[in-house]
Amino acid sequence: VLTRLSASQKSNRTSAADSNGETSNDDNSDALDWKDVMKELLSKEGGVANLFVGLTPRLVFFFLVIGLQFFLYDYVKNLLEVGSDDLSLVLDVFYAVRQGLVDNPTN
Repeated sequence: VLTRLSASQKSNRTSAADSNGETSNDDNSDALDWKDVMKELLSKEGGVANLFVGLTPRLVFFFLVIGLQFFLYDYVKNLLEVGSDDLSLVLDVFYAVRQGLVDNPTN
């Protein structure tokens, strides 16, 4: 829905620029809003299923990206030999600085 809305707005700006010689953000009378896009998608063959077109590739993409982030995090953590004890020590120092138990080194 958002892709179709942005494409509609870009095409309207382009057509306005071609006819006037300049771009105009005020001329959105022909632009589709989200309600029009929803009506169009629901009225086509497939109905509600049209709202989920492209969901599978998007889910696969995000699954792979997030999995890669976890893999890289764990790899770099092991490469730098950072353990859970190191992390808890850093958090304890941040807590002490925030509570005023230790002087803030930036002051």
